[in-house]
Amino acid sequence: MVISSSHILFLSLLLLSPLMVVSHFWTVFTYRHIYIRNDLGNGTLLTIHCKDQHNDLGIQKLNYKEEFKFQFKPNLWVATFYFCGLTWDRKLHLLAAFDEKRDAHFCKDLKWSVTKYQTCLFNCDTQKYDSCDRYNY
Repeated sequence: MVISSSHILFLSLLLLSPLMVVSHFWTVFTYRHIYIRNDLGNGTLLTIHCKDQHNDLGIQKLNYKEEFKFQFKPNLWVATFYFCGLTWDRKLHLLAAFDEKRDAHFCKDLKWSVTKYQTCLFNCDTQKYDSCDRYNY
């Protein structure tokens, strides 16, 4: 009996698909960690207020180079979305600290650097803060 290469490919994909589904859902059961660091400069206090649909993490005040960390397990049924209000020098800026649609397959730990002109996300592949969004004034 001769089996065509397309049949072999189909059978391979059929056997691998449950593994892909399990690996996707496994990430739902592990904690995600978010780090937000004040890189505004010496003497500039950063006030952070983060929340999602169900959890308010309260107000945090960070001096220069201090870091706020929180962790959570992504919601299995609803896409998890954490946003933070960032305030310094009496100006409010918004940060989408975790957006499951954007970050589901990114680094397990998301590390943010807050500077005067932009927030930058640490890239696990390049080992740099090179994914940046400028503030809209």
